[in-house]
Amino acid sequence: MKNTLLTLIILISFELYSQEIIKFSNAEFEFSLTKNCGKNDCEITKIEVLKNGILKQTIKPNKNYFSKSFPKDQLFAIEDMNFDGRTDFRLMEFLPAGPNVPFLFWIYNPTNELFEENEYYGEITSPEFDYEKKQINSTWRNGCCEHGRDIHELENGIPKLIERFVIGHNSEDKEYYEHWKVKNGELKLIEKTVE
Repeated sequence: MKNTLLTLIILISFELYSQEIIKFSNAEFEFSLTKNCGKNDCEITKIEVLKNGILKQTIKPNKNYFSKSFPKDQLFAIEDMNFDGRTDFRLMEFLPAGPNVPFLFWIYNPTNELFEENEYYGEITSPEFDYEKKQINSTWRNGCCEHGRDIHELENGIPKLIERFVIGHNSEDKEYYEHWKVKNGELKLIEKTVE
């Protein structure tokens, strides 16, 4: 009876909790992510960074979660995020109800040859990198009636907001357009139209 009960507990535990290794790579690095899943959600609990098959770094990311059915290719991205020509990466922090997807970011430090978490980038949701202009674009939505695009540039390795474009609907259901720019360190409205 004890053996049967123990077997049932083990089987139920295995059903509620599972682990998987997900691999991503580019020409220089291989990333091995440990994915732990509970009954409904999953989390990446460990990122191993390998170069030429040799383990270079083990990272324990901050809390993150996503559904079991979330596509793996949208969870993790490898790209140059500070425009220095080197590999960086990001991991989705969670999937919100709206389009403002937050990420956890790691930037490669060539001095110590390690990836370092960068919380400043974490302020940017749904990032797109413009390598020609060396800018980071971020699209966002604020509720039902307002959405926009922010433009960031790097200043001493820290992304700084330089410009914002907003489209929304006011209480009279008229569409408005706003253009904001940072001047003397402060975000200022420079143009507004209402149609």
